Amino acid sequence: MRVPLRVGAVVLVPLCAWVLGACGGGKRSSYKQPAGAAIGTITIQAGNLFFKPDKLTVDRPGIYDVELKNTQSGAHTLVFDDVKGFELEVTGDGSTDAKKVDLTAGTHKFHCTIPGHAAAGMKGTLTVR
Repeated sequence: MRVPLRVGAVVLVPLCAWVLGACGGGKRSSYKQPAGAAIGTITIQAGNLFFKPDKLTVDRPGIYDVELKNTQSGAHTLVFDDVKGFELEVTGDGSTDAKKVDLTAGTHKFHCTIPGHAAAGMKGTLTVR
């Protein structure tokens, strides 16, 4: 049975749009950046299997801009273990990503989510006094 072209297009175009949207047409995160001004900026470099620095300390809790800069080739991410949905992603030499995060007092562990990267050493801690 042949379907007239216009009937097929009516079904096919929305179906293709749905499939393409479901296949990662962009990052979808439930993370909401905190409102308000940042009290400081935390800059972390990502390279081939390292973060620099991998141990940081800030003197007070509050909202910070966290910036990830890629210093070498390859894709890397930075997530905090205790901040649901927060993720930074860099994809090549010189690329950067940044978001605000509200940090409480204590130790916050972070790592790269690319398979094998954290196990190879791409992890660290951020201590908030």
